[in-house]
Amino acid sequence: MKLGEVLKEFYRLKFGQGFAREARKLDEVFLFFLFSDYFGLPNPYKLLLLEAYPFLLEDFHRWHKRMGLEHSPLEWIRCC
Repeated sequence: MKLGEVLKEFYRLKFGQGFAREARKLDEVFLFFLFSDYFGLPNPYKLLLLEAYPFLLEDFHRWHKRMGLEHSPLEWIRCC
């Protein structure tokens, strides 16, 4: 193994989990913002985000499973 590969693996093991955790938190905040209108919170960017909904349904499914919800909390989204 080369020194560069060893250093990359050390960096990944030392800091990779923290970065992955922060990325997951940012994804959850984005999903909440995306679906906030359906939770009863006003969303000024609703029309701009309409195109993103079909691409994010799988992420929404993983999110509600991580939150401990067996099925989608939104009745109009049937992802399970």
